[in-house]
Amino acid sequence: MVAGRRYRGSERRRRPIALAALPLAAPLAAVLLLAGTTTTGAASPKGLAAARAVVKEYSKVPSFKAPGPAFNAKKLDAGKTLFSIPVDSQDQFVQILENDMAAVAKKVGIHFVDYTNDGNPTTWVKGMQQATAEKANLIDLLAGINPEQLTPEMKAARAAHIPVVASDAYSIGQKSDPLLSGVVDVPYDGAGTIMADWAIANSNGHANALVIESNDVVSSPTEAKAAVTAFHENCPACKVKRINIPVADWASDTQTEVESALRATPGINYVIPVYDSQSQYIIPAISLAGDTGKVHIISYDGTAFVLKYLQQHNSVIMDVGEDLKWIAWAIMDQEMRIMAGLKPVANENAPMMIWTSKNISKAGNPPQQSEGYGTGFQTGYEKLWGLTR
Repeated sequence: MVAGRRYRGSERRRRPIALAALPLAAPLAAVLLLAGTTTTGAASPKGLAAARAVVKEYSKVPSFKAPGPAFNAKKLDAGKTLFSIPVDSQDQFVQILENDMAAVAKKVGIHFVDYTNDGNPTTWVKGMQQATAEKANLIDLLAGINPEQLTPEMKAARAAHIPVVASDAYSIGQKSDPLLSGVVDVPYDGAGTIMADWAIANSNGHANALVIESNDVVSSPTEAKAAVTAFHENCPACKVKRINIPVADWASDTQTEVESALRATPGINYVIPVYDSQSQYIIPAISLAGDTGKVHIISYDGTAFVLKYLQQHNSVIMDVGEDLKWIAWAIMDQEMRIMAGLKPVANENAPMMIWTSKNISKAGNPPQQSEGYGTGFQTGYEKLWGLTR
């Protein structure tokens, strides 16, 4: 999610997508928003029980739930062309998704085009133009491209009767661009809720959290808002502050802003970046503030190098993970339905699972992307698509 370039190697993920962010020159105090006003006490027994119930639910290996009716994918989609335009082909997260999407396409007999690009919006425009000229059967905008940046090209695709789908960009239920023929949403709001409830349960209702959002990413405000809402509902006595650090400024600003916040607000015990790759800049800030062992990171994405921090007890104490292979298959399910002229499903039921020191060994040593979530989704989707009985 860094402007111009996003994560390389062990890093991840979504590029900023042209939403307004808070002024970069604003002082830290101007962007710290107090979300809870009560400063003493703890969660009510009811709120604490509710938070613990959420933690229990998402501490289990997720199970596959069919997102919609079965269909014969080979009969309906073989020979068609799916043209995928990722946010940045050099992004490790993107590479994993594209590889697994291509593998599904091969099973069905779909011609899969991975449009390699450098993450510059001008290359996305060229990709859209190429896909339209080549009469693709569907165009996929993958992993955070804001469709509003491609309005003329999307109109041209619609005029050519080519559906466009945005995958892994919006949170479930979030309003999407009307020119899209479908979306593959990811439960970012659910991740925000899980992170807050875990902090409430782990602290026994005494959480004092710093939530870091990146408002240049479509899903970030939704995720941060969900976390704050969960704190309000289940632990109104917990304290929450929010700061906005645009992804483009993670490397330059995160350490300074987090260290300043920790020094200015003694008692913070959790730092909650909405995307876990930011952790690499938060860990030094915790150390410099003299808070190692007292301030812990909880986050979302299940990125392998962050899970390694967790495994090594290096400030990260919990991470809400997602199985990228599963998400790739979910994307293909929705897009094959749309290419076949079927009604898109409302929710692909993307999985989430809590990783802590109790179960991190199941992700491998060192942790691997998509390990530990089970394989039931593969059997489920293959049966759903008519590939097996």
